[in-house]
Amino acid sequence: MKKIFIISIFYLFSTNILIADEHKCSGMKKLSKEYLACTAKNIKEGAVKKKDQVKEGTKKIFNKVKTKIKKNN
Repeated sequence: MKKIFIISIFYLFSTNILIADEHKCSGMKKLSKEYLACTAKNIKEGAVKKKDQVKEGTKKIFNKVKTKIKKNN
């Protein structure tokens, strides 16, 4: 069970952070303030969404483990 948990955590952290809806930054000059701010905003939003997904996933896993432990007792 621990191996599955560790593998799932590693998989969640290794997936692409920028899965979230992105703002289009392609119309701006690269290395301009606006482009860097837009890119940083995309990364931040993606990281927050991924963090929430990981948090929900771990809650589900822990709840399943708790119910199995209660059933065994």
